Amino acid sequence: MEQFRLGMKRFCYPMLRLLFLCCLLTQISSAQVTAPVQTTGEWIHSRGNEAMTGVSPVELRFPLELAWQHQMMEKPKGQAEMLVSSAVVRAGKVYAGCKDGKFECLNLANGEKIWAVEAKGAFDGAAAFAGDLVVVGCQDGFVYAWNADTGKEAWKYETDAEIHAAANVWTDPKTQIQKILIGSYDYKVYCLDAKTGKQDWAAETGYYINGGSAVGDGMVVFGGCDSVMHVHDVTTGKEVRQIEVGSYIGNNVAISDGVIYVSHYGNRVGAYSLTDGAKIWEYGEREFEFYAAPAIWEKTVFCGGRDKRFHAIDRTTGKALWEFRCRDRIDSSAVICAGKVALFGSDDGYLYALDVKDGKEVWQNEIGAPIKTSPAVAGDYVIVGADDGSLYAFKSAAPTSAPATKP
Repeated sequence: MEQFRLGMKRFCYPMLRLLFLCCLLTQISSAQVTAPVQTTGEWIHSRGNEAMTGVSPVELRFPLELAWQHQMMEKPKGQAEMLVSSAVVRAGKVYAGCKDGKFECLNLANGEKIWAVEAKGAFDGAAAFAGDLVVVGCQDGFVYAWNADTGKEAWKYETDAEIHAAANVWTDPKTQIQKILIGSYDYKVYCLDAKTGKQDWAAETGYYINGGSAVGDGMVVFGGCDSVMHVHDVTTGKEVRQIEVGSYIGNNVAISDGVIYVSHYGNRVGAYSLTDGAKIWEYGEREFEFYAAPAIWEKTVFCGGRDKRFHAIDRTTGKALWEFRCRDRIDSSAVICAGKVALFGSDDGYLYALDVKDGKEVWQNEIGAPIKTSPAVAGDYVIVGADDGSLYAFKSAAPTSAPATKP
């Protein structure tokens, strides 16, 4: 009997080790397939990354030239707003929705329509990518997931109210399973399995959720019309803390280096510790609210306001560094490109690029309709929607060739 047991050990232990190794290799292979990878030619997060800091590695070459314009909707009678959502870009395709319930996939190079779907509500918020799916919320209360190449519906998830918020995607570092994070006007933020649409958890707040949910340091942070920043464990959805800011939060927060940056309707931009919720500083002198989300680059916070000014704020002290004045309010959340220029739109109908060091204008283009959305930056292209129902794509100037050297 003892010899039999020893024989079984010699046989089973190697087999168990082999089985374990096969399972591990399968998990690694799955991780390589599901984990999102963004290149300079893509814009897979509506604010540049899952922490929503509004940055791009792309160095733009000015002047930008209009490459194409795509009309997503015509103005119906009695409707003043023709909002086009912020775009996302992957594999040479642009994805955006609009007020009349259309969501479209376009060719990045020429703006030609590849596929389109329609729903019974507006698409205000930006989409997110998960595997081979593009996922977005709609004012009809549903979260939709379509095959990004064909537009075929993979799943949809119903909330109890309108969805205005952008979707964000987060990959669990342990399981490498992707999750969709999105808020609804039913006062909840949902975490959904990106492949199936099944709910992992839902976090309830005190009022509507307008902005996207930012992820950083194992936490998901979101604000809304209850004037509170909610901090939850992103894996379990368990509430960690609430941070009162005193007024409505209309857009996403940004997370960087253990600090949450928020702009709100109380006419202020603030910085709060992610660890304990303590206020680090608060910025704002004029009685005009902030709707645009902050962008973070190195030692500076950038944010446009409804005081018609674009603000550069010291990240450590909260003191003003410089301001740039537009002709109308700024609801467009800026993107910082290669740490050199801040790119944003304004209700004055212009798209601006400013030098991040001193706020001097590098380039501008008059579209002629209010620009409230955040630009998407993908390779040589900048894509932005305007309130005339159109999506615009600008292209970087051709690279200058180095002068030939004499032999």
